[in-house]
Amino acid sequence: MGKNIVLLHGWGAETKKLIPLKKELKKLGWSVFLPKLPGFELPSPETVWGIQEYSDYIKKEAAGVFKKEKYFVFGHSFGGGIAIKTAKERNIGLEGIILCASRGISRGKSIKRLVFIFVAKVGKIFLLTPKLGKKFKKFLYKAAREHDYEKLNGIMREVFKKVISEDLKPEIGKIKIPVLILWGRDDRMTPASDALYLKKKLKLAKMKLFPKQGHKLPYKMPKALAKEINLWQATHLT
Repeated sequence: MGKNIVLLHGWGAETKKLIPLKKELKKLGWSVFLPKLPGFELPSPETVWGIQEYSDYIKKEAAGVFKKEKYFVFGHSFGGGIAIKTAKERNIGLEGIILCASRGISRGKSIKRLVFIFVAKVGKIFLLTPKLGKKFKKFLYKAAREHDYEKLNGIMREVFKKVISEDLKPEIGKIKIPVLILWGRDDRMTPASDALYLKKKLKLAKMKLFPKQGHKLPYKMPKALAKEINLWQATHLT
């Protein structure tokens, strides 16, 4: 079994954030593909992409890199959502996925989705008092902890709204391949309860929770994550 892996970063991040993890995995004999994503380090897509379109893009890119060899996909936050979408369909090249603080399981469905729906509905009222409207929108985005939205413009704003509104829970039951769940116990953006939900729903899943770690887990503990990924591949998939 080959040790090939795709690493996907979160929203608002870049590939450089996962370079330490890439280096640690390479030390353990892994062949690592760390792709740049449209709208981040590559030009924005011409149409409004959702997680499905990003998944399709990754499958195509991974097939070009690994050819007919099997591979794994590691996804952090937004990248975890892409991994879920990639795994829920029949993909003969995909050996397993690693979900690290994946988005789209709980919080996105509650607070954030309601915020964007509300803003969309009352947007015309804000036009009457632009100054007040701008301040109120900023308050709402802050309440939803979505500072990323304020930094965007053009089509990527629409991409963000589409991505953030997607509920990935219905996709979980469609995953039939091995899954490794890596999570920080103190994660505020994607709570550890999401990891427990995934573990309960996925029959072929192994979970590792890291104490005193939050959403930046892969940036702060690349060596530990690489070790868990390598151990999982060696002991549970061979």
